Amino acid sequence: MITSLENKTVKELTKLHQKKYRSDSFLLCEKDLIEVARKSGNLKQLIYVGDPPFVFKNSLEVSQEVLNKISKRTDLDYIGVSSIIEENDNYGDRIMILDHLQDPLNIGRIMEEARLFGFDSLILSEECADLYNEKCLNNCKGGIFELKICHKGLPEEVKKLRQNGYVVYATGLQDHTRELHEVESAEKMAFILGNEGSGVTKELMAAADGVMKIDMRNIDSLNVGMASAIIMYRFRK
Repeated sequence: MITSLENKTVKELTKLHQKKYRSDSFLLCEKDLIEVARKSGNLKQLIYVGDPPFVFKNSLEVSQEVLNKISKRTDLDYIGVSSIIEENDNYGDRIMILDHLQDPLNIGRIMEEARLFGFDSLILSEECADLYNEKCLNNCKGGIFELKICHKGLPEEVKKLRQNGYVVYATGLQDHTRELHEVESAEKMAFILGNEGSGVTKELMAAADGVMKIDMRNIDSLNVGMASAIIMYRFRK
């Protein structure tokens, strides 16, 4: 059992809170997320206090003080470590495309919603917020392990999707914008969600098959996480 806060392993694990040290691993501090990681084969290490919550080959017992330091929380009796997920561009029939999203909380919620409404894949621009940020992980409810996720240059990827039979819609307000109920469902579809402040870039709007909006009263825009849930429910398979 490790009890020293100065232990080398403890210091290395604690560094995983910082993006620059997450070259191949990241921390899991929510029990439901750890369980999804375990079932999907993505759990790399279990770190626990007292009795382990389940039998796992690569387990490390530590003191409560050490666990608190690694997790930066005081309410946990075990945490996990996962390997960085392998990017996967073998898309399914339903894709959400995220253009310059900066709030990791929104990305986490979108991943959770994708699980709930049967979307297969998530494509992010390189400028999106960190997938392994704690806010993102704590809100994705395991979606990071269940979706096909990759980072791409979006204009080129949208072009490829259309060439491969996907109908691609951007979200936004333009003269030719269609309301959600006016858009017909297709076999293969992708939807572009834009930055929380500036929306989808003009380049991506031009690259898409069309632009659509959610019809609302009294307001012009929704939080991107809420908008994504409405879109995914409307076009779920």
